[in-house]
Amino acid sequence: MQKIKLAVLYGGKSTEHEVSIHSAETVGALLSPEVYEVYPVYITRGGAWLLQEKCGLSDPKGAELFPVFHGGHQFTTAAGKKIALDAAFPLVHGTLGEDGTLQGLLEQLDLAFVGCGVTASAIGMDKEIAKRLAALEGLPVLEHVALEKGEKYDAGSLKAKIAEFGYPVFVKPVTLGSSVGVTRVDAPEKLVEAIDYAFKFDTRVMIEKGVDHAREIVCGVLGAGAGTRASVCGEVRPKHEFYDYNAKYIDPDGMSLVVPAGIKPGVSEAMRAGSVSLFRAMRGSGLARVDFLLDHAGDNFYFCEINTIPGFTSHSLYPRLWQATGLEPAKVVDELVRLALAAKKARRELLLKPEHAVC
Repeated sequence: MQKIKLAVLYGGKSTEHEVSIHSAETVGALLSPEVYEVYPVYITRGGAWLLQEKCGLSDPKGAELFPVFHGGHQFTTAAGKKIALDAAFPLVHGTLGEDGTLQGLLEQLDLAFVGCGVTASAIGMDKEIAKRLAALEGLPVLEHVALEKGEKYDAGSLKAKIAEFGYPVFVKPVTLGSSVGVTRVDAPEKLVEAIDYAFKFDTRVMIEKGVDHAREIVCGVLGAGAGTRASVCGEVRPKHEFYDYNAKYIDPDGMSLVVPAGIKPGVSEAMRAGSVSLFRAMRGSGLARVDFLLDHAGDNFYFCEINTIPGFTSHSLYPRLWQATGLEPAKVVDELVRLALAAKKARRELLLKPEHAVC
């Protein structure tokens, strides 16, 4: 059997650079050498693409790759070596990796790739747009206010509006992941400081009503179109104030995951169905993790966000959710690559139909 030539892309310019490296290390270890010919590609903080010997390495001396937009290969090195690939596995979290920009480049390279395309990636990265679409799909969402950098706002009026929500509230960058720049605010005197902090990471900031004593529930999505399915739900129990960046990636004992989550069957099924519905509505493909907040009584839940390139480290939520559903991480990775190749084949067949020829 001919091996699948697969580039694993990781690193990138975003604040989630280190997380991406760890995700690549985990995925690389799951890729069978009998099935895949792996090309680990580290993207530096400056944007250079460097070929590595192993997934998760970030050696700045790696051979630099340059994209080729025509011909039988996708990359060439400075030494003139041509590299032809079957697919790419993007693991670049956050800005310029998860927001549709990298996906657009891979489309231009005529390369199959794991995960969501441009549209779904852009929607998933924008928390406010994702909330609006979730609401249209019938998912409950929390009230929020959005601000743009440079926009003048009256602090007094804003605090009055937020007071209508009731504290706590969460102040977060609109287009970042991994809880970067997120602050829980319990009193009005801390609000402006939290807004200023979030603006260090993004040009748009969202202030969202919190749920007191909320339980954090997560659900994995896998597939495409009518074949999309949801994992069992899991409950994240952070040992910090909330499930922030430190709890996710710095503190090895920062959280525990209870899976399946101990929640009412009707609530669990509604979350799972809503996750699939939203994923399909945003034209998702491959994978995503959908996050919810559940009130303390366990009756009312709210959509929080959808992550189209969820963390894939050894302790990340997504692979553990599917493992609890009965699908081992290596099988998840294999299915994601198969989905990518099938999507590319379907697009190519559509374009090659004679009736679609343009004279």
